[in-house]
Amino acid sequence: MKRTFKNQLQNSRFINFLTTDTSKNKNWNDSISLNILIYIVSLPSIIINLMYSKFHNLFDSSYFIKFFKFIGSNLHYCIGLSIIFISIIPDHIWSNLYGVVLIMLITILYYLNKGLSENPKLELKKLDYSLVIFFATLFIAGLTSVFLRESLNQLIFYIATFVFITIIILEVDSEKKLYDLIKFIVLSAVLTSIYGLYQWQIVGIAVNPSLTDLTINQNLGARVFSSFGNPNVYGEFLVLSIPFFFPLIFKANNMMQKVILTISSLPVLLMLFKTGSRSAWVAFAVCIFIFVFLWNKKYIPVLIILGLLAIPFLPSSIYNRLMTIFNPNDTSLKYRQMIMGPALVMLRDYWITGVGLGSKTVALIYQRYKSFGLTTVAHTHNLFIQLWLEAGILSILSFIMFMFRLAKNSYVKVSKFSNSKQSLIISAALASTLGILVMGLADYVWFYNRIFLMFWINISIVLSALNLKQG
Repeated sequence: MKRTFKNQLQNSRFINFLTTDTSKNKNWNDSISLNILIYIVSLPSIIINLMYSKFHNLFDSSYFIKFFKFIGSNLHYCIGLSIIFISIIPDHIWSNLYGVVLIMLITILYYLNKGLSENPKLELKKLDYSLVIFFATLFIAGLTSVFLRESLNQLIFYIATFVFITIIILEVDSEKKLYDLIKFIVLSAVLTSIYGLYQWQIVGIAVNPSLTDLTINQNLGARVFSSFGNPNVYGEFLVLSIPFFFPLIFKANNMMQKVILTISSLPVLLMLFKTGSRSAWVAFAVCIFIFVFLWNKKYIPVLIILGLLAIPFLPSSIYNRLMTIFNPNDTSLKYRQMIMGPALVMLRDYWITGVGLGSKTVALIYQRYKSFGLTTVAHTHNLFIQLWLEAGILSILSFIMFMFRLAKNSYVKVSKFSNSKQSLIISAALASTLGILVMGLADYVWFYNRIFLMFWINISIVLSALNLKQG
């Protein structure tokens, strides 16, 4: 019976499909469309390279060019510093324009460095074709929006994000660069947790009734939001960043580094609990489960047992807060239910094309459905419904296809190079990404553009790791 079952699994087309790396697609790599795209995108660096080849004696003696070559050879550090900048700027002074300008500067540096190199062409074959298709659907949705002006700002930020993650995928081409980049993400989390501690213990945070139902959460207290202006958004950031502590701790060079990293993670974990975000707690639990599953499946039963044993030791405020998920009187749950009714009616009318990019566009159309429920909302509190409403059926399908390919190829890579730095980084990045998607069932996690950018930075880390030849 064992041999028969084993043979059935080995000969199963479905099992073979799930366990085969499909990150390299020959049809995509050899397509005329991709080669044309490579030429168009590489044109600035090709022009710079032609100028450099013609006047290389003059350029090589220039301290200005030497400086740019030095910056270009360490561009992943600039990317890491950008992530810190994006994370720590307080919400009340943050502008999406900062992110766009920062990405423009990094893009200029990348093109200059590429133009001064021997090969000025961009290796766009490293991009997954389903990723390109998804962002193409967002581009189309932005240009065909019912309210074009409201969608243009969002479209510009989405284009900037795509450019940024493309540069990360092309630039981070070694395990060392990959490892350095996640150090910056961890440092960002630590810095925001220090700011959160400052808010909580020194400045003090007033309890906001609009964020917490005080009738059923009397003991929760103030909710920390750090530099993100909203505790739920800060919870989303922490879900995206905390898992990167694991590969750093597991692969630290010595015990002292392990201790320092572990101690550094404690205030970050404390801030996760102090956000009071139930969906972030659930998402983080999913992150832990997925990471352990990818790292070593044998520890799954131990993880479940430890989780069950930890329940009685949870602080009463956290335990009671978690139990409100099942409380039908919770105002946030009622609010989400009221939103979803009109949103589904709206989806029936716009399911093919969507209404256009941006929550403002959706909110403007939503007002026409006031007879079905609420008259105004910021968003639908569901990532997948919101994406479908904004960009239509092709967008949501291409996103699901991309995430499926990402998860499958990551699993194949991790299984092949078990417990290497590369596999641990993939496991952490994929765990945080899938965890935030679980959170997306109860929150529109792309509402704040900084979280949207961090989400795709995590994706770019996975794709960069998948492109590395050795584990």
